[in-house]
Amino acid sequence: MKPVIWEDISVERISDSVQRRVLWGDKGTFAQLTLASSTHVAKHRHLAEQFTCIIKGAIRLNVDGQEVLLKAGEMLVIPANVEHEAWVVEDCVVWDFFTERRDDWQEGINQYLDSD
Repeated sequence: MKPVIWEDISVERISDSVQRRVLWGDKGTFAQLTLASSTHVAKHRHLAEQFTCIIKGAIRLNVDGQEVLLKAGEMLVIPANVEHEAWVVEDCVVWDFFTERRDDWQEGINQYLDSD
């Protein structure tokens, strides 16, 4: 076992305003997303519980009808199977951890991220 360095993980360009690096585990997925201001992440839901941490910038989320503004240093847990969407208020770096592997991402299913 050896440490992983973010810069060693290839950047996946989802759209002009969304980039992603992913670290895959057997039972979970950890991702670093870089999102440009004004990006909209369309409504979606997934089987995994999602832990979101804002490293830089700000993002406004609607989680099951509730609005929340997250800024750098703030975190939120989004329950499994709960519909949510987001609007990037300021250029963002976000860390997302999912309690189940995001196999949909490996299968290329991530259209909700490509909504700029």
